[in-house]
Amino acid sequence: MLKKLNLPTDIKRLSLADLSLLAEEVRERIISVSLQNGGHIGASLGAVELIVALLKVFDPDRDKIVFDVGHQAYAYKILTGRNADFDRLRAYGGISGFPKPSESKYDHFVGGHAGNAVSACCGYTMARKLSGEDHEVISVVGDGVMVNGETAEGLNLVASTGKQIIVINDNTYSISAGVGSIPEYLEKLRGKAYAGRILRGAESPFSQYELDYLGPIDGHDISMLTEAFALAKESKDPLIVHVVTNKGKGYAPAELNPLKLHGVSPRGEGDHVSFGPTIGKTLARLREKDPRIVAVAAAMAIGTGLAHFESRFPESFIDVGIAESTAITVAASLARAGYKPYVGIYSTFLQRAYDQLLYDVSLDGLDVTLLVDRAGIVGEDGESHQGIYDLNLLSAIPNVTIMSPSSYQELEAMLEWSVKRAGVKVIRYPKGNADTGIPTDGNFPFWRVLRRGDGDVLIAHGPRMVENALAAADILKAKGRDITVVNARFISPVDLSFLNVYKDKKLFVAEDVVFSGSLSEKLMTMDYDVTPITLPNTYVTFGKVSELQKEYGLDAVSIAEKILL
Repeated sequence: MLKKLNLPTDIKRLSLADLSLLAEEVRERIISVSLQNGGHIGASLGAVELIVALLKVFDPDRDKIVFDVGHQAYAYKILTGRNADFDRLRAYGGISGFPKPSESKYDHFVGGHAGNAVSACCGYTMARKLSGEDHEVISVVGDGVMVNGETAEGLNLVASTGKQIIVINDNTYSISAGVGSIPEYLEKLRGKAYAGRILRGAESPFSQYELDYLGPIDGHDISMLTEAFALAKESKDPLIVHVVTNKGKGYAPAELNPLKLHGVSPRGEGDHVSFGPTIGKTLARLREKDPRIVAVAAAMAIGTGLAHFESRFPESFIDVGIAESTAITVAASLARAGYKPYVGIYSTFLQRAYDQLLYDVSLDGLDVTLLVDRAGIVGEDGESHQGIYDLNLLSAIPNVTIMSPSSYQELEAMLEWSVKRAGVKVIRYPKGNADTGIPTDGNFPFWRVLRRGDGDVLIAHGPRMVENALAAADILKAKGRDITVVNARFISPVDLSFLNVYKDKKLFVAEDVVFSGSLSEKLMTMDYDVTPITLPNTYVTFGKVSELQKEYGLDAVSIAEKILL
C-alpha cells in the first residue's frame, strides 16, 4: 500500500480495514529500518495508529500538526511523502530522525528537545487569528513531557490564544519511567471509562487550564481514534485528547522492555551507554564511603549510567523527569544543605538549564558536579543532539573546572578527584564505546604528554580526539614530522605549567566542539601560537561519527594534513 498510495492525500479515501492494514505495513517498515539504522523505535511504534487516524481526520496540507520530539513521529514521516527515503533515516545525507521543517512542508516545527510543541502551537493559533484563516492546530505530546516547564507554560497560555487540540500520547514513559504527581494523575485518568463525549467545564480533569477533555482513548483502535479526532475537530474550544498507547507496539522486545528499547543502535554497533557504567559503579563505590554524595537525573538515569547508583542507593537519588532546569536547581539546594550532588545530563540538554547553572549554582561556587554525557559529535541524532556547544556555554561562567577523560580509568580517577575538591565541576565525555584504553597517571589537574616529539605540539581532549591525535602523529611520523601529543584532560583551568614549557612551539588543538568557547580560542586569547582544529560555528548534521569527523576535518588524516600545511 505504501508504494501504491499517493501519500498523505489518499489516506482520506481508505476504509477502516484498509487503514488498519496500512498501519501494520507502516509498523513493519519502522521496525525494519530502525533495526538497521538505529533510532527511537519504542514511541514511534506506539504512535502508528494515532498518526494514521490524525491524517485520516485532519488535512496535513492545511492544518498544523506539531510533534513534541521526534521519538513518536516516524509513521508521520513515512505517511507524508518520505517513505521512499525512509531507508536513509538518520543516515548521512538521508532524512532526520526528528521533525525538521527544512526537510518537509509537513514538519511545522523543530522537534529535537522535549517541551516546545504546545507553546509553538500557541504561536500558530495566534497567527491564525491575526491572518483570519480557519484551520486546525494540533500538538502531539508525550505523557513524559507533561512535567516539563515549557509545556506547563504553554498549557497556561492555550485558552487565551485560541483553539488548539492537544493530543497526549500516553504510553506511561518518557525516556525513563514517569516520576512525580503528574504521571500519577494521568494514571488515574487512564483507569476511567471513556465517556464517548467531550467533558467540559468542571467535568474536565484539565479545567484548571480551561481545557476540555476527551478520553481516555485506545491508541491502537483506529475506529475509536478517528471518531474522537472528529469530535475534537468539530469543537470550537481548546481541548485535550488523551490517547493511551503501548510503547514498542508490535515489536515484542520493545514491548517487554520499553525502557531499554526506547531507542536502538544501528545494526552491528550494539547498545552503547557511553561511559555510563563507570559513572554508576564509581559513584556507588564513593557513596559507600561518603553519605554526602547524591545523584540527580533528568529522565536520563539509564543513558547517563546513574541507574546503577539508583539501585544501590535509592534514597540518595532523584529523577526529576524531563525538567533539566529543575535538576540543576535541586542540585544547588542539595549543595547548600551540605551534600555533594552529581547531575547526569546530556550535553545538548544542558543548554536548557543554562540560567540555573549560571545563577543558582555558579554564582556562589556551590559544590555541584555535572556529568555531561554525549559530549562532542554524537552522530545519527543530528543537529538538535550534537554535544558541541557546551564549552561555548561553560566558558562564559567564572570559576568552573571542566574535565574531559580519555579513558574509563581516567574518568574513574576524575570522579575520585572531584569528591575531594569543592566548587563547580564538569566532567564531559562522549557517547559510545570510545575508551582509548590509555591508563591514567593520576597527576591531576595537569595535562599529560602521551607522546614526545621534537617538533610541534598537538593538543586534544576527550577519547575520540585523543585517539585521532595519536593516529595523526603516526601519519606524520611516517612523513618525517615528529610531534608531541598532549591529552588536555583539564580544559579549564588550562595547565599553565605545561604551556610555559612549550610556549615557543607551534600548538595545534583538535576538538570536536565549535570554535567559540573552545580551548583553541582560549589559548589564542592568551597569545599562544595556535592553529585551531575545531568545528565551525554551525549546526552539524546527522550521520556516523566517522563520517562527520571526516566531513569537518577532525579525523586523523585531516588533522595530519592540517599540520603538514
